[in-house]
Amino acid sequence: MKNKYVKYITVLDFEVGRVFQYKTDEMTDNGEGFCPYERYIIDRGHKLSNCEWMFHDIAQVITRNDYREVIYTN
Repeated sequence: MKNKYVKYITVLDFEVGRVFQYKTDEMTDNGEGFCPYERYIIDRGHKLSNCEWMFHDIAQVITRNDYREVIYTN
């Protein structure tokens, strides 16, 4: 499994009440039964049962004010 478009993983960690963002390289499945991204998240100390995550190619975090700007200018 390769996805060269994924450049960042954002993790919402409910256990500590924080948002984490990691820059990633290409990852391939190593046959452990986990998606390689799940292994990456676990290796950084997060518990899969207590977080949500997404993959994306832009590091920017959009705030409420940014959102309004995006909506009104497009």
